[in-house]
Amino acid sequence: MPKHPNKEIRAVIAEFEAAGWRIEPSPGHPWGRGYCPGGPEYCPPRSIWSTPRGSERFAKRLRHYLNECPYGDWKDEH
Repeated sequence: MPKHPNKEIRAVIAEFEAAGWRIEPSPGHPWGRGYCPGGPEYCPPRSIWSTPRGSERFAKRLRHYLNECPYGDWKDEH
């Protein structure tokens, strides 16, 4: 999968992957989608936009989704 064009969002994608989330390319407008390792019963899939209006704000929102994920004990490691 190609790298995301924005460095702040790339950093959050790395955090998603470290937490066990699966990142897949998206066939539509989003750059990709993030899938919780616990499945949709824990967290809905999250769209990762290729060119969000405010990239820092969007990265912060993605990080919030990750921090609010109830799946697993990975938060103790970070």
